Amino acid sequence: MSPTTTEERQLVDEVVDVLTGPPVEGESAALSLKEQLQRAADEYDRRAAAMIGKALVDSLCEDPADARRLEALLILGLAHPSILERYQISLAAEGRRLCVLLENQGELDRARGLLELLALELPEDRQVQQDLSSFMRRSGEVDELVERCLRHAEENVNKGKLGEAISWLQEVLLHDQSRRDVARMIRDLRYKELADRKASRRRNRVILLLVVITSALTALGLREGKIRQEYASLPPLEGDDSAALDSRLESIDRLIASNRFWLGMFSVVDERSDLQQRMVELGAEEADQRRAEIELAYQRETKAESLRLKAIDSVAAGKLNVAHEQFTRALDCAPADWDRRKRIEANLQAIEKLLDERQ
Repeated sequence: MSPTTTEERQLVDEVVDVLTGPPVEGESAALSLKEQLQRAADEYDRRAAAMIGKALVDSLCEDPADARRLEALLILGLAHPSILERYQISLAAEGRRLCVLLENQGELDRARGLLELLALELPEDRQVQQDLSSFMRRSGEVDELVERCLRHAEENVNKGKLGEAISWLQEVLLHDQSRRDVARMIRDLRYKELADRKASRRRNRVILLLVVITSALTALGLREGKIRQEYASLPPLEGDDSAALDSRLESIDRLIASNRFWLGMFSVVDERSDLQQRMVELGAEEADQRRAEIELAYQRETKAESLRLKAIDSVAAGKLNVAHEQFTRALDCAPADWDRRKRIEANLQAIEKLLDERQ
Protein backbone atom coordinates (compact mmCIF):
# COMPACT_ATOMS: atom_id res chain seq x y z
CA MET A 1 0.00 0.00 0.00
CA SER A 2 1.50 3.39 -1.04
CA PRO A 3 2.10 6.18 1.47
CA THR A 4 -0.49 8.34 -0.33
CA THR A 5 -3.17 5.65 0.00
CA THR A 6 -2.33 5.18 3.67
CA GLU A 7 -2.63 8.94 4.29
CA GLU A 8 -6.02 9.01 2.53
CA ARG A 9 -7.28 6.12 4.65
CA GLN A 10 -6.09 7.84 7.81
CA LEU A 11 -7.85 11.05 6.71
CA VAL A 12 -11.07 9.15 6.03
CA ASP A 13 -10.87 7.39 9.41
CA GLU A 14 -10.36 10.73 11.19
CA VAL A 15 -13.36 12.24 9.39
CA VAL A 16 -15.48 9.18 10.23
CA ASP A 17 -14.50 9.51 13.91
CA VAL A 18 -15.42 13.20 13.88
CA LEU A 19 -18.76 12.73 12.11
CA THR A 20 -19.88 9.50 13.77
CA GLY A 21 -18.52 9.98 17.24
CA PRO A 22 -20.43 8.38 20.12
CA PRO A 23 -23.57 10.17 21.38
CA VAL A 24 -23.30 12.40 24.38
CA GLU A 25 -24.27 10.59 27.56
CA GLY A 26 -27.95 11.06 28.43
CA GLU A 27 -29.01 12.16 24.94
CA SER A 28 -31.06 10.17 22.42
CA ALA A 29 -29.56 8.86 19.20
CA ALA A 30 -31.75 11.19 17.14
CA LEU A 31 -30.48 14.18 19.05
CA SER A 32 -26.95 12.96 18.58
CA LEU A 33 -27.45 12.74 14.82
CA LYS A 34 -28.74 16.32 14.75
CA GLU A 35 -25.63 17.42 16.61
CA GLN A 36 -23.50 15.48 14.16
CA LEU A 37 -25.16 17.30 11.28
CA GLN A 38 -24.43 20.62 12.92
CA ARG A 39 -20.88 19.49 13.56
CA ALA A 40 -20.43 18.57 9.89
CA ALA A 41 -21.74 21.95 8.80
CA ASP A 42 -19.48 23.77 11.27
CA GLU A 43 -16.31 21.72 10.85
CA TYR A 44 -16.11 21.62 7.03
CA ASP A 45 -16.75 24.32 4.50
CA ARG A 46 -18.08 23.54 1.02
CA ARG A 47 -14.70 22.91 -0.55
CA ALA A 48 -13.47 20.68 2.27
CA ALA A 49 -16.77 18.80 2.32
CA ALA A 50 -16.46 18.10 -1.42
CA MET A 51 -12.94 16.67 -0.95
CA ILE A 52 -13.98 14.54 2.01
CA GLY A 53 -17.11 13.37 0.19
CA LYS A 54 -15.01 12.11 -2.72
CA ALA A 55 -12.71 10.25 -0.34
CA LEU A 56 -15.68 8.62 1.44
CA VAL A 57 -17.30 7.59 -1.86
CA ASP A 58 -14.00 6.07 -3.05
CA SER A 59 -13.59 4.11 0.21
CA LEU A 60 -17.20 2.85 0.07
CA CYS A 61 -16.63 1.59 -3.47
CA GLU A 62 -14.02 -0.73 -1.94
CA ASP A 63 -16.19 -1.76 1.02
CA PRO A 64 -19.93 -0.87 0.59
CA ALA A 65 -20.83 -2.59 3.87
CA ASP A 66 -18.73 -0.22 6.03
CA ALA A 67 -21.53 1.22 8.16
CA ARG A 68 -19.42 3.95 9.80
CA ARG A 69 -18.18 5.37 6.52
CA LEU A 70 -21.64 5.21 4.98
CA GLU A 71 -23.02 7.00 8.03
CA ALA A 72 -20.31 9.64 7.76
CA LEU A 73 -21.11 10.16 4.07
CA LEU A 74 -24.83 10.56 4.75
CA ILE A 75 -24.22 12.97 7.64
CA LEU A 76 -21.89 15.01 5.47
CA GLY A 77 -24.43 14.87 2.62
CA LEU A 78 -27.25 16.06 4.88
CA ALA A 79 -25.11 18.99 5.98
CA HIS A 80 -23.95 19.64 2.38
CA PRO A 81 -26.65 18.32 -0.03
CA SER A 82 -24.55 19.16 -3.11
CA ILE A 83 -22.35 16.12 -2.31
CA LEU A 84 -25.26 13.68 -2.61
CA GLU A 85 -26.37 15.40 -5.82
CA ARG A 86 -22.88 15.26 -7.34
CA TYR A 87 -22.52 11.50 -6.85
CA GLN A 88 -26.25 10.81 -7.43
CA ILE A 89 -26.63 9.21 -4.03
CA SER A 90 -30.21 8.52 -2.93
CA LEU A 91 -30.60 9.63 0.68
CA ALA A 92 -33.65 7.41 1.14
CA ALA A 93 -32.11 4.26 -0.38
CA GLU A 94 -28.68 4.58 1.27
CA GLY A 95 -30.21 5.70 4.55
CA ARG A 96 -32.48 2.65 4.68
CA ARG A 97 -29.51 0.40 3.82
CA LEU A 98 -27.47 1.96 6.62
CA CYS A 99 -30.32 1.36 9.09
CA VAL A 100 -30.33 -2.33 8.15
CA LEU A 101 -26.55 -2.49 8.65
CA LEU A 102 -26.78 -0.76 12.05
CA GLU A 103 -29.65 -2.99 13.19
CA ASN A 104 -27.75 -6.12 12.10
CA GLN A 105 -24.75 -4.90 14.12
CA GLY A 106 -26.99 -4.50 17.17
CA GLU A 107 -26.85 -0.68 17.21
CA LEU A 108 -30.60 -0.36 17.62
CA ASP A 109 -30.63 3.12 19.11
CA ARG A 110 -28.45 4.44 16.32
CA ALA A 111 -30.64 2.75 13.70
CA ARG A 112 -33.78 4.16 15.37
CA GLY A 113 -32.29 7.65 15.49
CA LEU A 114 -31.31 7.50 11.83
CA LEU A 115 -34.79 6.33 10.79
CA GLU A 116 -36.37 9.14 12.78
CA LEU A 117 -34.04 11.66 11.13
CA LEU A 118 -34.83 10.28 7.66
CA ALA A 119 -38.55 10.40 8.44
CA LEU A 120 -38.17 14.10 9.29
CA GLU A 121 -36.05 14.85 6.22
CA LEU A 122 -38.23 12.79 3.84
CA PRO A 123 -41.80 13.06 5.17
CA GLU A 124 -43.31 12.08 1.78
CA ASP A 125 -41.21 8.92 1.36
CA ARG A 126 -43.61 6.13 2.27
CA GLN A 127 -40.92 3.43 2.41
CA VAL A 128 -38.90 5.35 5.00
CA GLN A 129 -42.03 5.86 7.08
CA GLN A 130 -42.87 2.15 6.83
CA ASP A 131 -39.34 1.18 7.83
CA LEU A 132 -39.63 3.28 10.97
CA SER A 133 -43.05 1.76 11.75
CA SER A 134 -41.66 -1.75 11.24
CA PHE A 135 -38.69 -0.99 13.48
CA MET A 136 -40.95 0.30 16.23
CA ARG A 137 -43.20 -2.77 15.91
CA ARG A 138 -40.22 -5.13 16.18
CA SER A 139 -39.04 -3.20 19.21
CA GLY A 140 -42.41 -3.65 20.89
CA GLU A 141 -43.20 0.08 20.88
CA VAL A 142 -46.80 -0.48 19.74
CA ASP A 143 -48.37 2.35 21.73
CA GLU A 144 -45.83 4.86 20.48
CA LEU A 145 -46.26 3.49 16.95
CA VAL A 146 -50.04 3.93 17.16
CA GLU A 147 -49.63 7.51 18.37
CA ARG A 148 -47.21 8.20 15.56
CA CYS A 149 -49.64 6.81 12.95
CA LEU A 150 -52.49 8.84 14.42
CA ARG A 151 -50.35 11.96 14.34
CA HIS A 152 -49.49 11.38 10.67
CA ALA A 153 -53.15 10.70 9.89
CA GLU A 154 -54.17 13.98 11.52
CA GLU A 155 -51.48 15.88 9.60
CA ASN A 156 -52.68 14.41 6.29
CA VAL A 157 -56.31 15.25 7.11
CA ASN A 158 -55.29 18.84 7.75
CA LYS A 159 -53.51 18.87 4.39
CA GLY A 160 -56.57 17.44 2.66
CA LYS A 161 -54.80 14.16 1.82
CA LEU A 162 -57.58 11.85 2.94
CA GLY A 163 -56.20 8.78 1.14
CA GLU A 164 -52.88 9.08 2.97
CA ALA A 165 -54.69 9.61 6.26
CA ILE A 166 -56.74 6.46 5.69
CA SER A 167 -53.54 4.49 5.01
CA TRP A 168 -52.05 5.63 8.33
CA LEU A 169 -55.26 4.75 10.20
CA GLN A 170 -55.33 1.31 8.56
CA GLU A 171 -51.81 0.79 9.84
CA VAL A 172 -53.08 1.55 13.34
CA LEU A 173 -55.63 -1.27 13.00
CA LEU A 174 -52.85 -3.63 11.89
CA HIS A 175 -51.18 -3.11 15.26
CA ASP A 176 -54.26 -2.66 17.45
CA GLN A 177 -57.48 -4.14 16.11
CA SER A 178 -59.41 -3.09 19.21
CA ARG A 179 -59.42 0.56 18.16
CA ARG A 180 -63.03 0.90 17.03
CA ASP A 181 -62.69 4.65 17.10
CA VAL A 182 -60.06 4.36 14.38
CA ALA A 183 -62.37 2.13 12.32
CA ARG A 184 -65.07 4.81 12.60
CA MET A 185 -62.56 7.47 11.59
CA ILE A 186 -61.64 5.41 8.50
CA ARG A 187 -65.31 5.03 7.60
CA ASP A 188 -65.99 8.74 8.08
CA LEU A 189 -62.93 9.70 6.03
CA ARG A 190 -64.02 7.37 3.23
CA TYR A 191 -67.45 8.98 3.19
CA LYS A 192 -65.83 12.42 3.17
CA GLU A 193 -63.42 11.34 0.43
CA LEU A 194 -66.36 10.09 -1.65
CA ALA A 195 -68.27 13.31 -1.02
CA ASP A 196 -65.19 15.36 -1.93
CA ARG A 197 -64.80 13.40 -5.15
CA LYS A 198 -68.43 14.03 -6.06
CA ALA A 199 -68.06 17.71 -5.22
CA SER A 200 -64.83 17.82 -7.22
CA ARG A 201 -66.54 16.22 -10.20
CA ARG A 202 -69.35 18.76 -9.93
CA ARG A 203 -66.84 21.59 -9.73
CA ASN A 204 -64.97 20.19 -12.70
CA ARG A 205 -68.20 19.96 -14.69
CA VAL A 206 -69.06 23.54 -13.79
CA ILE A 207 -65.56 24.70 -14.67
CA LEU A 208 -65.69 22.78 -17.94
CA LEU A 209 -69.08 24.31 -18.72
CA LEU A 210 -67.74 27.78 -17.92
CA VAL A 211 -64.70 27.14 -20.12
CA VAL A 212 -66.94 25.98 -22.98
CA ILE A 213 -69.25 28.98 -22.56
CA THR A 214 -66.32 31.39 -22.32
CA SER A 215 -64.69 29.85 -25.39
CA ALA A 216 -67.96 30.01 -27.31
CA LEU A 217 -68.52 33.65 -26.32
CA THR A 218 -64.94 34.50 -27.26
CA ALA A 219 -65.30 32.79 -30.63
CA LEU A 220 -68.65 34.51 -31.14
CA GLY A 221 -67.15 37.87 -30.26
CA LEU A 222 -64.26 37.37 -32.68
CA ARG A 223 -66.69 36.32 -35.42
CA GLU A 224 -68.93 39.32 -34.72
CA GLY A 225 -65.93 41.65 -34.93
CA LYS A 226 -64.78 40.09 -38.20
CA ILE A 227 -68.25 40.39 -39.79
CA ARG A 228 -68.58 43.99 -38.58
CA GLN A 229 -65.29 44.77 -40.29
CA GLU A 230 -66.53 43.12 -43.48
CA TYR A 231 -69.74 45.14 -43.31
CA ALA A 232 -67.84 48.37 -42.72
CA SER A 233 -65.57 47.63 -45.70
CA LEU A 234 -68.47 47.24 -48.17
CA PRO A 235 -68.53 49.90 -50.93
CA PRO A 236 -70.67 52.82 -49.70
CA LEU A 237 -73.92 53.86 -51.37
CA GLU A 238 -73.13 56.47 -54.02
CA GLY A 239 -76.16 58.26 -55.35
CA ASP A 240 -79.86 57.42 -55.26
CA ASP A 241 -80.32 55.83 -58.65
CA SER A 242 -81.14 52.22 -59.42
CA ALA A 243 -77.54 51.29 -60.33
CA ALA A 244 -76.11 52.56 -57.02
CA LEU A 245 -78.88 50.93 -55.01
CA ASP A 246 -78.49 47.64 -56.88
CA SER A 247 -74.69 47.60 -56.31
CA ARG A 248 -75.07 48.15 -52.55
CA LEU A 249 -77.84 45.56 -52.39
CA GLU A 250 -75.69 42.93 -54.12
CA SER A 251 -72.82 43.55 -51.66
CA ILE A 252 -75.14 43.12 -48.68
CA ASP A 253 -76.68 39.96 -50.17
CA ARG A 254 -73.20 38.43 -50.55
CA LEU A 255 -72.36 39.32 -46.93
CA ILE A 256 -75.56 37.70 -45.63
CA ALA A 257 -75.13 34.61 -47.81
CA SER A 258 -71.54 34.03 -46.67
CA ASN A 259 -72.21 34.46 -42.92
CA ARG A 260 -75.77 33.19 -42.51
CA PHE A 261 -76.46 34.55 -39.03
CA TRP A 262 -74.77 36.86 -36.56
CA LEU A 263 -75.93 39.20 -33.82
CA GLY A 264 -75.48 42.36 -35.87
CA MET A 265 -77.36 40.84 -38.79
CA PHE A 266 -80.62 42.64 -37.93
CA SER A 267 -79.27 46.10 -38.72
CA VAL A 268 -77.89 44.80 -42.03
CA VAL A 269 -81.25 43.19 -42.85
CA ASP A 270 -82.95 46.49 -42.03
CA GLU A 271 -80.67 48.31 -44.47
CA ARG A 272 -81.36 45.62 -47.06
CA SER A 273 -85.10 46.11 -46.60
CA ASP A 274 -84.70 49.88 -46.90
CA LEU A 275 -82.73 49.45 -50.13
CA GLN A 276 -85.34 47.09 -51.55
CA GLN A 277 -88.12 49.52 -50.60
CA ARG A 278 -86.21 52.35 -52.27
CA MET A 279 -85.77 50.17 -55.37
CA VAL A 280 -89.54 49.60 -55.46
CA GLU A 281 -90.17 53.32 -55.03
CA LEU A 282 -87.73 54.17 -57.82
CA GLY A 283 -89.42 51.61 -60.07
CA ALA A 284 -92.82 53.17 -59.37
CA GLU A 285 -91.44 56.65 -60.01
CA GLU A 286 -89.88 55.54 -63.29
CA ALA A 287 -93.15 53.83 -64.31
CA ASP A 288 -95.11 57.00 -63.54
CA GLN A 289 -92.61 59.02 -65.52
CA ARG A 290 -92.91 56.67 -68.49
CA ARG A 291 -96.69 56.84 -68.33
CA ALA A 292 -96.54 60.62 -68.21
CA GLU A 293 -94.20 60.69 -71.18
CA ILE A 294 -96.48 58.35 -73.11
CA GLU A 295 -99.52 60.48 -72.23
CA LEU A 296 -97.69 63.64 -73.26
CA ALA A 297 -96.56 62.04 -76.55
CA TYR A 298 -100.14 60.93 -77.21
CA GLN A 299 -101.47 64.41 -76.53
CA ARG A 300 -98.84 66.00 -78.79
CA GLU A 301 -99.54 63.49 -81.52
CA THR A 302 -103.32 64.05 -81.19
CA LYS A 303 -102.87 67.82 -81.38
CA ALA A 304 -100.50 67.46 -84.33
CA GLU A 305 -102.97 65.21 -86.10
CA SER A 306 -105.76 67.76 -85.48
CA LEU A 307 -103.61 70.55 -86.94
CA ARG A 308 -102.73 68.36 -89.92
CA LEU A 309 -106.39 67.74 -90.68
CA LYS A 310 -107.14 71.46 -90.32
CA ALA A 311 -104.26 72.22 -92.64
CA ILE A 312 -105.63 69.81 -95.24
CA ASP A 313 -109.01 71.57 -95.01
CA SER A 314 -107.28 74.92 -95.41
CA VAL A 315 -105.50 73.66 -98.55
CA ALA A 316 -108.82 72.51 -99.93
CA ALA A 317 -110.25 75.98 -99.20
CA GLY A 318 -107.30 77.59 -100.93
CA LYS A 319 -105.94 79.12 -97.72
CA LEU A 320 -102.33 78.22 -98.33
CA ASN A 321 -100.86 80.62 -95.77
CA VAL A 322 -103.16 79.24 -93.07
CA ALA A 323 -102.38 75.67 -94.15
CA HIS A 324 -98.60 76.43 -94.01
CA GLU A 325 -98.93 77.76 -90.47
CA GLN A 326 -101.02 74.77 -89.37
CA PHE A 327 -98.60 72.21 -90.89
CA THR A 328 -95.68 74.01 -89.15
CA ARG A 329 -97.45 73.98 -85.79
CA ALA A 330 -98.27 70.27 -86.33
CA LEU A 331 -94.55 69.48 -86.76
CA ASP A 332 -93.70 71.49 -83.63
CA CYS A 333 -96.28 69.63 -81.54
CA ALA A 334 -95.64 66.14 -82.89
CA PRO A 335 -93.13 63.73 -81.35
CA ALA A 336 -89.81 63.33 -83.15
CA ASP A 337 -90.71 59.81 -84.29
CA TRP A 338 -94.17 60.76 -85.66
CA ASP A 339 -94.85 58.66 -88.73
CA ARG A 340 -96.51 61.56 -90.62
CA ARG A 341 -93.61 63.97 -90.18
CA LYS A 342 -91.97 63.36 -93.61
CA ARG A 343 -95.29 63.63 -95.39
CA ILE A 344 -96.07 66.97 -93.73
CA GLU A 345 -92.58 68.28 -94.50
CA ALA A 346 -93.24 67.40 -98.17
CA ASN A 347 -96.59 69.21 -98.01
CA LEU A 348 -94.90 72.30 -96.57
CA GLN A 349 -92.40 72.36 -99.39
CA ALA A 350 -95.23 72.09 -101.94
CA ILE A 351 -97.19 74.93 -100.29
CA GLU A 352 -94.11 77.13 -100.15
CA LYS A 353 -93.53 76.48 -103.88
CA LEU A 354 -97.12 77.43 -104.70
CA LEU A 355 -96.86 80.57 -102.62
CA ASP A 356 -93.67 81.55 -104.45
CA GLU A 357 -95.33 81.03 -107.85
CA ARG A 358 -98.26 83.30 -106.88
CA GLN A 359 -95.90 86.08 -106.13
